[in-house]
Amino acid sequence: MLRQIVITALILFSLNATSQTKSNEIVAEGGSKIKVRPDFVTFIFTVEKKDTSEMKSIKSLNMEVTDLVKSLNEIGFSNKAIKISDYNISSFQNDRGRKTYTATNVLKLEFGLDTKLIDALYKKVQDAELKDLNISFETRVSDSLEKTTRLLLVRSAIEDAKSNANNIAKTLNIKLIGVKQVYKYSQGILNRDNVEMVKFAKPNMSDKQIKYNTAFDKLQVDDIEFEEKITIVYEISNQ
Repeated sequence: MLRQIVITALILFSLNATSQTKSNEIVAEGGSKIKVRPDFVTFIFTVEKKDTSEMKSIKSLNMEVTDLVKSLNEIGFSNKAIKISDYNISSFQNDRGRKTYTATNVLKLEFGLDTKLIDALYKKVQDAELKDLNISFETRVSDSLEKTTRLLLVRSAIEDAKSNANNIAKTLNIKLIGVKQVYKYSQGILNRDNVEMVKFAKPNMSDKQIKYNTAFDKLQVDDIEFEEKITIVYEISNQ
């Protein structure tokens, strides 16, 4: 009987302590958003050649890739900046038993975002009259710019949370004693490869020598939005 009374008393004490802890804290949230202009661009060049002869498909592929690399070199990109992302040779046999060979080479080019240089790149590739080339590109924020941006956002989100906490405390006539816990939530570019910027010699041409025919000459790329959210748990007491 005595043992049951002791256990019951301990349980009641534990429940009371838990309730007391929760009643002596408040939770304040803060957030901050900003749109950042990307400073990095990745180009993907895919060259694909098909032929009933494997040797001819490979030969045609190599010739067009050579012309593509030559065009990129003339703009100012060195071979070191141009990476092979994929190289593949496959075959397909139809119902009549005739084989068709497909040779594919994918090149990757990354550099600091410059809209006029992008425009010159498209113009140069167009002038090269490459027949079996697909081009895609994506913009991104470099590691250094993202780090700087997130530091500013975290500071701003913390200040926002502190301001909200002070407003709550003032309204409820309570006092903030100290910070018990902090939670951070990030939103923006996640799980991307860590890519270093490749330096290259820009083309030695004046604006008058380069003719711009695409929208990159006058328009900017879309911004990327970053967001940081902070949740701060404060210990409080009655004033």
